[in-house]
Amino acid sequence: MKHIIKTHALYLAWLISLLGLLCSVFFGEFLHNEPCHLCWYQRICLFPLALILGIAAYKEDARIVTYALPLAFFGTLFAFYQVLSIFLPSMRMPALCGYKTECSENLIELWGFLSFPMVSLLGFFLIIFFLWTAKSASKP
Repeated sequence: MKHIIKTHALYLAWLISLLGLLCSVFFGEFLHNEPCHLCWYQRICLFPLALILGIAAYKEDARIVTYALPLAFFGTLFAFYQVLSIFLPSMRMPALCGYKTECSENLIELWGFLSFPMVSLLGFFLIIFFLWTAKSASKP
C-alpha cells in the first residue's frame, strides 16, 4: 500500500484538487451559494492546483511540487482560519468574510460533523501530504 501511494502521489493530489474544484463550482454555480471571501481565497489557491497537478501527473513530473506546495499551504491557512473562526467566533474578522454570515453557516454537513470548511481543510492537508510524498519518492 505504501508503495502504491508513493508511486501515485501526484495523481492522488491532482484528484483531490480536481474534486475540490468540481465541488466548489457545483455549490457556487449550480446551487447558487455565493462564496464568502475566505472561500474565494481558498479557490484562488485550489483552482490552479487542479490544472498544474493534472499536467504534472500526466507527465509524471514531481518537480511541480516546489511550485504547488505554496499554493496548498496558503489554502490550508485560509481553511484553518475559517474552521477556527467557526469554533471560536471571537476570532472572526468580518472584513475577511465580507460581512456575511455564510462563514459560520454549514452549507453541508457530512456524517454529522464535517462542515464545508473542514472538508476544504482536509483536502488541502491531503494535497500537501501527497505532494510531500511525491517529492520524497522522486529523490534518488
